[in-house]
Amino acid sequence: MKKVVKLTLFILCLTLIFIVFAVFSYFLITKDTRLDLTKFEKSNFVLQVYSDSGNLIEEKSLKTAGKPVKIEELKDYTVKAFISVEDKRFYSHNGIDLKRIIGATLSNVKSLSFKEGASTITQQLIKNTHLTSEKTLKRKLKEIKLSLELEKRYDKNEIIEIYLNTIYFGKGAYGIENASKVYFNKSAKDLTINESVILAGIIKAPSKYSPIDDKSACFLRKNLVLKLMKENGYISESEYLKNIEKPVETANQKSNDYSDYINAVITEYESLNLLSPYNEKEIKIFTYLNEDLQSTLNNNTKYSSSQIVINSKNNGVIAYYGNNSKLKRCPASCVKPFLVYAPMINDGYIKQSSVIKDEPINYNGYSPKNYNDKYYGNVTVKTALSKSLNVPAVKLLNGYTIKKSNDYTKKMGITLDNENLSCALGSLTGGLTLKELCDAYSPFNNGGNYIKSSFIKSISASNVTIYRHNPKPINVFSEETSYIISDTLKESVNSGNSKKLRDLPYEICAKTGTNGSDKGNIDALSISYTTDSIVGVWVGNEDYSLMPNSVTGSNEPTIISREIYQNLYKYRYPNDFSVPNGVSKVKIDSEYLLNENVELLNDNGEEFCYFNGHEPTSKYENYLTPTITNPKIIVNNNKVSLKFNVKNADFIKITQTYNNCEKVVYNGKSIDEYTDYLSGYGLYSYKITAYFNGKTQTYVFNKINYKKTSPSILENDEWLSA
Repeated sequence: MKKVVKLTLFILCLTLIFIVFAVFSYFLITKDTRLDLTKFEKSNFVLQVYSDSGNLIEEKSLKTAGKPVKIEELKDYTVKAFISVEDKRFYSHNGIDLKRIIGATLSNVKSLSFKEGASTITQQLIKNTHLTSEKTLKRKLKEIKLSLELEKRYDKNEIIEIYLNTIYFGKGAYGIENASKVYFNKSAKDLTINESVILAGIIKAPSKYSPIDDKSACFLRKNLVLKLMKENGYISESEYLKNIEKPVETANQKSNDYSDYINAVITEYESLNLLSPYNEKEIKIFTYLNEDLQSTLNNNTKYSSSQIVINSKNNGVIAYYGNNSKLKRCPASCVKPFLVYAPMINDGYIKQSSVIKDEPINYNGYSPKNYNDKYYGNVTVKTALSKSLNVPAVKLLNGYTIKKSNDYTKKMGITLDNENLSCALGSLTGGLTLKELCDAYSPFNNGGNYIKSSFIKSISASNVTIYRHNPKPINVFSEETSYIISDTLKESVNSGNSKKLRDLPYEICAKTGTNGSDKGNIDALSISYTTDSIVGVWVGNEDYSLMPNSVTGSNEPTIISREIYQNLYKYRYPNDFSVPNGVSKVKIDSEYLLNENVELLNDNGEEFCYFNGHEPTSKYENYLTPTITNPKIIVNNNKVSLKFNVKNADFIKITQTYNNCEKVVYNGKSIDEYTDYLSGYGLYSYKITAYFNGKTQTYVFNKINYKKTSPSILENDEWLSA
């Protein structure tokens, strides 16, 4: 018993010491911390966006964003939406919610993480306006002191009013009035329930839940807020059901030609997470925007469209059009160059002249089909990629394995977590943004190096540069592999699915993609590039509704791409692609390649690229043998006509045999018909010999029995070959 008492006293002493130490530390750390009411005003904040030429193209300032809204002007459900999701006991605590802190602590201990926070609205307001976002005990203690002091100075309605007028909603919008105008083009006092819960859901992570950037994530988030409002008794069951299915809709964001580009810039700025959006007075963002080119981008179809132009020399996005730069869609066949063909060429599994049989296949129930269900038999890798045949791509990936392909794609930020062979045709989990897809093509005009592009060149805060875009190249493919892919995709422009770019007077490489079914298409894409630029175009409907099957990557997106190039290279042309020292280009006889899978040099054949030292050396002429086909003999009185087809012959010789005597009646260049005259009665025979490269082929025609009565061919004598 004495031991238990001693242990209890020891624990109580330790607890008392800890409490004393904690109280002492609290007062010591926070002794100079003071509430500054002026920090609740952000009227001096300004965010400016500049083009590549240094022109100011956008300025977001709280001075011009409208007056702070009064709490009594807002609908009750608007205020309750924020309280439901951020601090449901807001009206009952004194600035610190001990119950929530204990619950969050237990949850974090259980999950071995710090993912669940316990900050009240009062604490959030203090942190946003007075402190940094660093996760330290010192910062937390200061936050607690100022929150308690704020609750003594102001009543609850005043605190929530200040909070709603200072909180950041993304897209440069500070305060609920500004956010209402940015997202819905209306005053905050006119917000509907659905719009209120959308705004309440945004503030947890503006770059993640923005209704402009990700409608799907925003929809799930707003429905969570609705659920919490119903559980807290702030809306009725009927109001909940009425709003739960309502879509996420925003006002038209296009106020000028630069609107889409600026939205993409702000999205990228927020994702960089460089500084708190609350503590700076002046932020300047310098971009790569080409104002002239941007003004030419527009929607040339009746469907939605996204368009992007990247300068491959500085890896800057110089123009962008589209409602949502974070929109992820199925990239379809546009993945084939970097997911299937380039990895396999780089590893030496295939070459441009490798032959694959294009035919219906079935891999455990998966049966990919070519466009229009058309198959071509034996085709080369060059043809399979330039014509975007589906079966060869799936066949190749099946042999190569998704794992090996993934080793390459993840270097470019693309992880193949879909183990199905359909990823060879673009079925990637979650899809890709148009920018991500274009960046995956950057190795092909950058010597094999992947470089992530950026809208932003640099950022300064209060005239101090805090960020500069300077990406490190990541080598993915060899320079030789990249050139071979480019050479193949040039053929797509010359004779494949990108023929609508063919008339442009400079070298372009291109790949199209179409995602859909017999019922209609969902996505249509064109990704193309020159030596110094990458152009990407997507056409579709953001709600995944179907377009006609006539809308494919080879038409609308390619036509838009052509218009972009015409404006991009209005005053100059890009350089042609240079053949690397490690690549040889030779011409191969197509007939022998496809029919016998034999590579023979032929000056009149199709051109293929090879790694140096791997090109074929056997010549077409040395491999061929002379052939004589379709021989026919016609006798009319003493006139004999010999008809035949000779292939691969330098010259031919025709010999006549009469009364066991041979004589050469023709010796010269290859012909397909010869006429002779019989000089006397008796048995005649004719033999033709073709000569080529020291090789011969001989055929003996049917014998002739020339009589006084009538000439005839002996019925039982057939022509022979020797």
